[in-house]
Amino acid sequence: MMLLEQTQALWEQDELPLEFKWIEKLSPRNQRIFFADVQYQWGRYCATKNSVGLTEFFEDWMATAEVDAETAHSAFLLAEKSEDDYEEWAAAS
Repeated sequence: MMLLEQTQALWEQDELPLEFKWIEKLSPRNQRIFFADVQYQWGRYCATKNSVGLTEFFEDWMATAEVDAETAHSAFLLAEKSEDDYEEWAAAS
């Protein structure tokens, strides 16, 4: 099934299409943001017929779902302090 038909299926089917099962891995907050944003992106596609933006949108959200599914990795990425020896570089005045 092509991306455009898959996207339409998000609204036309009661269950998530198999191609979009990754949405279930999003955190509840990110699911709400995704479903609001997908409507905007679909509207943009309908106005511009540019499917590249729609493809990039889904790729970005798939990556977010992967991070949300890995809670330890997600916690590491969201940590306020890094545990490495990185020192902030300051420009000479």
